[in-house]
Amino acid sequence: MECRTRDATGAKAWTCAVELDLLGVTRDYPAFACLFGVRDVSGHWRPVGAGRGLPTDVSARARAAHASWGAAAFGATWLDWTEVLAVDWDEPALPRATTIARYRRHPDGTLTLRHRDDWSRGFARASGVDTRGVGPDRIGDLWAEGTEWDVGTTVFRAERARRRDAVPADGSWRPVWTVMGALAEVHGTGDVRLVVWFEE
Repeated sequence: MECRTRDATGAKAWTCAVELDLLGVTRDYPAFACLFGVRDVSGHWRPVGAGRGLPTDVSARARAAHASWGAAAFGATWLDWTEVLAVDWDEPALPRATTIARYRRHPDGTLTLRHRDDWSRGFARASGVDTRGVGPDRIGDLWAEGTEWDVGTTVFRAERARRRDAVPADGSWRPVWTVMGALAEVHGTGDVRLVVWFEE
């Protein structure tokens, strides 16, 4: 994470603020796909900031860290706080079902979500699909969004994930957004950004 601050001469320049691993971010492939277009093998997302490369004015420390990864580094890009604030977290994945959700039906007919991504033997029995031989990446090929299977008090439904499913508000990215927001209060929303790259 970088923020743009003024040096002794009054000129603004980007400087490293904090490393993402210090904020608990690990290999989070759904978030990487949704935010940066990396590891999105199913093509579910229109990424927020993908394929931009390193910013031309990236901090010297970030440039050196990126160079130290050599050929293993790929997918360098960046995302500023203004863009994060503008994300529509309710935006659905690209137009096809991406997940099987499992609900519990109550006596009054209302549903309670039990599991967001269910690819279980229970679903296999309800749908007739061999979930050991067919992967969940085929959901959109097999069923339309909204297809349901009722099994007693259990309802399985083919749904499209929302951005908030890939990057939950209370998930591992919460500390990142908290720190970016705090830095933006001091330095301005356009003066805080994530600079990221990934390893092959």
